[in-house]
Amino acid sequence: MEARKVQITGKSTYMITLPKKWAVDVGLQPGSLVSITYRDDGTLLLTPTMTQPYISRKRLKIDGDMNELKMDIIGAYVMGHQFIELHASLIPQEIGKEVKELCKNLIGSEIVEETRNKIVIYDILNPGEFTIEKGLKRMYALVSGMLKDLIEFFEMRIEEEMLSEIVAGDEEVDRVYLLILKQFIRRLKAGWVSREDQLDLVEAFHYRLAADNIERIGDHTVKIANTLRSIDFNKDVPRDITGRLVEVGKDSLDSIEKSVVSLRSTDTKLASRVLSNNARLKEKLSELNRMTIATPNALPLGIITDSISRIGDYAENIAELAIDLHQL
Repeated sequence: MEARKVQITGKSTYMITLPKKWAVDVGLQPGSLVSITYRDDGTLLLTPTMTQPYISRKRLKIDGDMNELKMDIIGAYVMGHQFIELHASLIPQEIGKEVKELCKNLIGSEIVEETRNKIVIYDILNPGEFTIEKGLKRMYALVSGMLKDLIEFFEMRIEEEMLSEIVAGDEEVDRVYLLILKQFIRRLKAGWVSREDQLDLVEAFHYRLAADNIERIGDHTVKIANTLRSIDFNKDVPRDITGRLVEVGKDSLDSIEKSVVSLRSTDTKLASRVLSNNARLKEKLSELNRMTIATPNALPLGIITDSISRIGDYAENIAELAIDLHQL
């Protein structure tokens, strides 16, 4: 960080000089235009409008461990590298296919070059087209839709195909989640702030934490769906227990909605209601567990109620983030 003295030219114009190294690095010349964005926290964002962003490349070596390679590719994607190059003396066809499948889960990633010993993945997404706030809204919409389908399954005892759709829906949640992580990393890098992004860095951090919790809510929704697929729900789960599952499912869905709204509006009263509602949800789940303990499916039903409890906890986490943000 550098300190620069503010000077006054004429009678009312405030002036500050730009660091020479930065000006040279971004290609500024006499007459170049610089976009200036004023933010609510008092900071100014300077963006050279006529220069191209720095293109970063990450080179990865394929050593046969596909799981490790997948983690490296995802890590390079999240860190914002525009080009990810995979190299090996000879790339097996199986690995090539798995890399292509992985790219489908990384929004904006396309394979632009593929040879016997190299695969190049290019990030075609314009970072200005996606903001962390939009991503959080999208994640919430997806996860709440999955939970609504789950509640409908409890209520209507409909075909199990809906459970498969719930499980498949989590893939899109993960795709958006990884993109939020990538955008947050870009927020930490100078020059990568989207003009459409109205969040300051502290707000972006809290939204990124909220995305963590929504992603986990999606995971537990999938866990419930998979557990339901392992039992004959229509035959082996009594109607009174089904009714209680519908009730606690709706309670958890309501808590998620209120927590996300409280975060986006920094509404502490609404956030406090989420905390109170979650305490009541715990009581209902304890009573439900006492009802299920003598049933043939006590174990899977216990897994379901535990996941609903955890969903409530994640909604409470988001509400606490809203309370924290209100202190800014």
